[in-house]
Amino acid sequence: MVLSASLLLASLVVSAAAEAWPGSPDWPLVPGLMGYNALPVLPNVDPVIGTRAEVEVTAAAQVSDLALRDHAVTPYLRLTVPFRETAALEVDGTPIEIWRTTAATQLRLGARNRADGTPGDARFGARFLLLRERAGPALGLRLSVKSASGKGLASRRFTNAPGYAIDLLAGKDVGTLGEARLRALARVGFVSWQFGQNEQDDAFAYGATVRATAPSGAAVELDWRGYAGWRFADRPSVIGLGAIVPVPGGELKAAFNAGASADAPPLELRVGYVWRFEVPALLRARSAPGPSTP
Repeated sequence: MVLSASLLLASLVVSAAAEAWPGSPDWPLVPGLMGYNALPVLPNVDPVIGTRAEVEVTAAAQVSDLALRDHAVTPYLRLTVPFRETAALEVDGTPIEIWRTTAATQLRLGARNRADGTPGDARFGARFLLLRERAGPALGLRLSVKSASGKGLASRRFTNAPGYAIDLLAGKDVGTLGEARLRALARVGFVSWQFGQNEQDDAFAYGATVRATAPSGAAVELDWRGYAGWRFADRPSVIGLGAIVPVPGGELKAAFNAGASADAPPLELRVGYVWRFEVPALLRARSAPGPSTP
């Protein structure tokens, strides 16, 4: 069964890139045949934009299984700057990935190396609040562009090519659970990236989150997110469980994510700190009645 699946996948790769070789311009770039951080699923976010800037520093680790046969470790950095609660500029990325694979994974991916440290990608984007939450949900728009800074293409770690994503965001308070406030988030969108020389892959993106926030500000959340392309090995789907603990100046956060499809990292652990600080008065809007900002 495993052999048949491997042969089928290999035949698809060969048909898509008949005379290509690993690292060549025609070698297919799809999440199921790349490193864990090459074409990740973007996180679900709230369309409501707060009044404070955020700096996030997170450590992330992805593994193939509990035996750690394939694994990768990377820092994740993010800066978000809001503008009058209606727009926010965002920069995030993974400066470097430290990784190792088995010989079997190296063969499946067509990778040159089995272990290395590789510079990663950066993303530049913006969020816009389109409709404030009243009887209906808050609605927003997220735009994101991926850089071509990621290297290690011959080892299948990053694509060394640009990409972009567009998401329609929704968020609404949906009730309480005891003293905890329940909030639901959803998104649908479009993702596109370079699949090969003069070719691109396009995918439908989706996501949903339910978050329970206690009066203290501590929160737990369950989310599901992914995207589905039209080629092959391009349908990563992730289910995650996260926790947030407020601390002076910001919050501590942790998340455990599990791949719900073969094209996503099987297991991922993320632990980080988000520092929040006030922006200049010119960038702040007068607060209006409505739900609290995230």
